[in-house]
Amino acid sequence: MKQPKLFLIAVIALLPLVLVSCIGATQPKGGWSGPTVKDGIIYAGTRDGGVVAINASTRSQQWDHTFTSTIIYATPIVDGDLVYVGTYSGKVYALSIADGEDMWDYPRDGYMGAIVGTPVIANETIYVSSSDGRIHALNATGGKRKWESEPLLAGKLWTSPTVIGGTLYVSTYDGHIYGLSAETGKLLDWSFESQAGFTSSPVIDEGTVYVGSFDRYLYAIEIGANVSGWKFPQEEPAGSWFWASPIVNQGIVYAGCLDGKLYAIGAETGEKIWEFDAEDPIVCSPVLMDNLLVVTDESGTVYVFDIGTELGDEAVPSRTISIGASVRSPFCARDGLVYIRGEDNSIYVVDIDKGEVVEGWPVSLTAEE
Repeated sequence: MKQPKLFLIAVIALLPLVLVSCIGATQPKGGWSGPTVKDGIIYAGTRDGGVVAINASTRSQQWDHTFTSTIIYATPIVDGDLVYVGTYSGKVYALSIADGEDMWDYPRDGYMGAIVGTPVIANETIYVSSSDGRIHALNATGGKRKWESEPLLAGKLWTSPTVIGGTLYVSTYDGHIYGLSAETGKLLDWSFESQAGFTSSPVIDEGTVYVGSFDRYLYAIEIGANVSGWKFPQEEPAGSWFWASPIVNQGIVYAGCLDGKLYAIGAETGEKIWEFDAEDPIVCSPVLMDNLLVVTDESGTVYVFDIGTELGDEAVPSRTISIGASVRSPFCARDGLVYIRGEDNSIYVVDIDKGEVVEGWPVSLTAEE
């Protein structure tokens, strides 16, 4: 028997964020869209319901594109000369990287369900999870529909899909992992069913799916199996959900939890290697830069761990940097710099080697008049 109450708890927990987003034009709309960096330009979804492009060298705003009455939860993705944005109002937009001009949107007429998870692009196709319970596959160039998944996969799809080769995997809040043909959208023979819903988007490494659940465990599920290989913690559940997707590197799973803990777990055994207590919820997935593991907690503190060294049972970060603003959005890293969107609607750039916010930052994402 499923645990529908766990799904309801998740929706209730997220509902205040959505409600705050709808309180009048003078209030920030909200959303947890993160930044993307390409060729020295930062593209970020804003709390004002739009996308802003900022030149990372000059800190000047290249352009802004504000959408009408929507929220941006999905992080913009950049491919070629287009920026793709999924909106809570139920449309996907392709914007020109040159000036932010709207090149196309989908659907042309009407709306699909609200988009919360970040779309994924592979093989010139954009794959979008929608609150209508379907995956939508769009041509990346012109935005024409390739397929929509049938039947409905869930009441709502708020997680991002993962594409491995010719297969697309998606986790659902009602406790399923589905495999679909990336070419046709048809369901494949294998699927996985859990007693509790899944909180995070699936991460796949060496044929195993790693995913967090509303029962406060992280699961390792071999593709093709009917039962999980392991769950973590191995005895009592964690203090809260593994909301953010983990990352896997060289046989180790790094997973942040809303209980404030960062865990390093053996990918094959599910045994804890080390942990670190940030004492504030970890909402975002960790990021790797060579041998450096970077994680940010909700308070806006950035922790850096040298995973090339022995960290012991209770890891100690080599760097601890506070940006002075709370963080709920995914962040990215390039060439020793970490790009973070704070809840104050600003972009922060952190120099990992120097252990500080780069001079001249933050830069506001509020659209220029």
